[in-house]
Parts: sequence; C-alpha cells; structure tokens
Amino acid sequence: MMPSWLRNSRLLVHAPLFIAIWLLLSRLNVIVEPLMSYYIALAAMYATAMFGMVILVGLSGQVSLGNGALMAVGGYVFAVTSLNWQTVPILGMQWNAVWSVIFAGLGGVIAGLIIGMLAARLRGPYLAGLTLGIAVGLPSIAARFPGILGGSQGLMLTVPYPEGGYAVDSAAAADAAVASDAAALDQALSGASAAPSDSASSSSDMLTPSDVTGSTAPGDMLTPSDVTGSTAPGDMLTPSDVTGSTAPGDMLTVDDVTGAGSTASADPVPVPSASAISATPSGTVTDAGFVLEQWQASVSIAVACIAGFVALNLVRGRQGRVWKAVRDDPIAAALAGISPAASKVSAFVVSSLFAALAGAVFAQILTYVGPGAYGVALSLSLLVGVVLGGRGSLVGAVIGAVLLVGLPAAVSNLAGERGWSDQVTNNLPTFVYGLLLVVVVLIAPGGVMGLLSSAWRRLATRR
Repeated sequence: MMPSWLRNSRLLVHAPLFIAIWLLLSRLNVIVEPLMSYYIALAAMYATAMFGMVILVGLSGQVSLGNGALMAVGGYVFAVTSLNWQTVPILGMQWNAVWSVIFAGLGGVIAGLIIGMLAARLRGPYLAGLTLGIAVGLPSIAARFPGILGGSQGLMLTVPYPEGGYAVDSAAAADAAVASDAAALDQALSGASAAPSDSASSSSDMLTPSDVTGSTAPGDMLTPSDVTGSTAPGDMLTPSDVTGSTAPGDMLTVDDVTGAGSTASADPVPVPSASAISATPSGTVTDAGFVLEQWQASVSIAVACIAGFVALNLVRGRQGRVWKAVRDDPIAAALAGISPAASKVSAFVVSSLFAALAGAVFAQILTYVGPGAYGVALSLSLLVGVVLGGRGSLVGAVIGAVLLVGLPAAVSNLAGERGWSDQVTNNLPTFVYGLLLVVVVLIAPGGVMGLLSSAWRRLATRR
C-alpha cells in the first residue's frame, strides 16, 4: 500500500517526465556527430547554472552578478579532487568523475551559505555590487595558491573517465606520445653514434663516401658506380649491390659497408603510437567506440536532468511559495512567520549548488580550469540567458541556454559563409546578445516564455 504522502506527491509526476527527457537526450547524444554532442553538453551545462539563477533572480527577487564565480568553486573542487584523490574518503571506493561532481556540489553549498549570510540584508545596487565583487575577486584567489590551484595558468585535468576512455586531454596525450617517440628516436640515433667503428676513424658511425670509395675530397658524393661499376643513367643503389642479399624488404645499414659492430642503426625507426594517431585536433579520442564528446555530454545531461528535477520540485513546493512571498512583500511575509533573511540565504545556497554543479561539468568539458574560464563575462552571460528565456521559468532557463550556445555557432557559420573578417566574427555574437537583450526588455520583459504565455492567454481569451 503506497503511503498517502507519496501518492499525492509531485515526485510521481515529475520523475517520469525527467526520466523521459534524459532518455531522449541520451539517445540523441548517441546518434549525432561529436560536434553536436559538444553543443549539447554546453547547453545542458548552462541550463544547470541558470536553474539556480531562476530561483535566485526570478523567485527570490535578488540580483546576482557572481554566479560565474560560484561555478569556479565547483570547477576547482572538481579539478583538485580529480587530480589528487584516488579513493573516496572514509568510504574507500575507487574515485571517478561522479564523486568529483558530488564534492563540487558540496563546495558550492558551503560557498553559497557564506555568501548568502553576507548578502541577507542587502538589496538592489548594494547586492549587485557585492556579487560583482565576488565575480571579480573569487577566481583571482587561484593566483594566491599556485601549488594547489595552478595560479594564473590554471590546471590541465586528468579527468577520471570510466574504464576504456582516456584519462588525459587528447591533445596533450598526442603531444606526449610524439615527444616520447622522438625521445626514443634520439636515443636510437645516439646509440648508433656511440657504437665503436672498426673501419672509420670518425666517432660517428655514419655512412660516408670515403667508406666505399676511399676518397677524402670535400663534397665527394657516393654514386652507384662507386659500388656496382655501372655507368647506366638512372642506375639506383640497392642493398643487394653491397650485401648481395635479395631478400625482400632488406635494408642497407652502415654495417653492410663499414663492418662496424654497431647494430643500433639497424633498429626500426619508432613511429607515433596509436594514441597519437587517433587523436584529432578537436580533442576526440576513440578507443573501442569511446567518444570523448559523447561521454562529456552524457555527464552534462545527467546533471542537468537531476538539477531540473530538484528545481521543479522546489519551485512548485512550499519553498517556492516562501521565496515568492518574500519577493513580493518581505514585511507581509515576516508577519506571516517567514524569515526573509533565511529565505534569501536558502535561495543563495540552492543557486550556488546548481552553479557549482555546472562549473564541475564545465571543467570536464574543457579538461581545464583557470581564472580566465570563470570570469565576469560568464556571470553576465548567465544573467543575459535568464533574461532572454524568462526570469521566473525553468523552461525559460533551457531556452536561454540554447540561445547562449546556438547564437555564437550560427553567427560564426554566417560569417564564414559571407567571408567576413575575424574582427567582425569575434564581436558579432556580443552585438547580437546586446540587441536581443534590448528588444526583449522593450517588447517582452518576461522573456521568451513571458511572450509565449502572453500569446497563449490572448488566444485563450479570444476563443
């Protein structure tokens, strides 16, 4: 028999909805190209962060320009734990990316609690100034602790992907593999030069014309006639001319001519390893079907669906009504027994939790964390996305996330087709953002969702 509280709970309605969304996006992630998986990962990451912005700005009525800094908290916690922890504290389980995301969320809760307590009695421009200072100052703390946080250069991540995937950034892996192969080649060549020679007085065991012809004239070049005696034009020197061997694939070595005892020069030349060959410039590394972008998108989709499920239950529950009451009339809410300060702190904690989760996802997408990745521009982008989509709507947060990811890609494609300069291409997305923001504020203050809701109400009234 199902308990009455569970039977009447919104969980039974919301859980199947988000499970269906997760299955749909996961299936889409598998069938699309890796570049589209990358865009899906970014959109899901922005949606996670903007769920918190909807709660903080739309429902609680507080202005925040510092959620990008709260994303930095999650990103750095994700990076530090991924790079330094092998097992889960106390539990002793094997560490993986899921645990890094969980600890990033805990770090966001702590940061949100501290900031919320500081901002509980601030309103308007004073609150905006505090959050802007956090957005500017918090990422700069990394420069104070270069040993742990990487300083201004940041940290390149060794993300704990599941077994079968690569644990390091593919471009770095390719560079490391090529460097290793180059070192092996240098070692092989140095071994050849160090080998003792019985027929040449030079310390370097290299084949020279004097080894065959006995000539010491400067610039003397070795020709086929020096060995074969042939003067036919185009005659080519082959290994059989010197060694007498006709085995296919036989290679001419220094020992065949000079008699030196070195065998290092006959060793095969090292070739780049499979990881270096399979790494593409975009960062995709395939190993038994593993695609990096698909894995990153799967993590981002899962985190976004969980965050959306939690946010929807909070918004439509008692806590959502508390936030709205404090936003509409703090004095009346206080007379009703609601603490405005506690309400604001709780909104900051939830918003910071979602921002930290988004920052952890952003870190595993970039495989890098640094002060430049979580600057003021990121905080402003989140605020613009919420305003465009709709401040009080979770669906509006998803629309804003799609706009944040889709507009730059569309503008770049348009600029490439028209042959515009790089300066225009780089600045045009910012201009389009600003133009859209002005249009939305003047025509549809409620964002895209507000415009759609208004059109639906007019249509219903006409009917």
